[in-house]
Amino acid sequence: MLLKSKSPVHFDHVDRKPEPQNEQVGVSSDEVVALLGSLYAFGTWRLEIRTGRVFWTEDASHVHGMKPTSEPLSLARLLACYHPEDAVLIEELLGSATYRRNSFRFVMRVEDGRGAYRLIAVAGRFRPDNGGELIGYCHEYHDMVRAVVLEGGEQ
Repeated sequence: MLLKSKSPVHFDHVDRKPEPQNEQVGVSSDEVVALLGSLYAFGTWRLEIRTGRVFWTEDASHVHGMKPTSEPLSLARLLACYHPEDAVLIEELLGSATYRRNSFRFVMRVEDGRGAYRLIAVAGRFRPDNGGELIGYCHEYHDMVRAVVLEGGEQ
C-alpha cells in the first residue's frame, strides 16, 4: 500500500527481514545499539495497539522534543508533536503496519518547541506480543552524505 501525500518527507513500508550480520563479525546486538547511541540520541519505543499507549525511553522523548515521563503517552499526544500533515501520514502508516504486520520507516517533521520543525527518523515493526505491538527506534535525522561532502569541502 502506498500512502498518498504532498509531504516533502519520506516514508515507506519495509518488508525485508534484516539478518543479524553484526553477529557474523562478533558484535552483539546490544553493542550495536550502544554504538548507535554514542553517535546521537537514539531512543526506543513501544506502542500497545490494544490501548494506544506509547512507552519510550528518555532519549526517545528528547528526540520528539518532549520532557521525559515515567508514564506512557497516548498515541494522540505523541502524534501532536509532529507536523499536522505528517501526523496524518504516521497514523495511516501505523494502522497499515498493524494490519499488514510488517516493518516501516519514515523521516518526518517534529516541532522543536519554538514553532519550527526539524526532521527525525523512525523505524519500527510489528510484533505479536501482548495482543500486538509496534516497536521501534528514533533519532534526529542527519543527512550523512551531505555531512561528509561539507566536511570534505572545508579542508
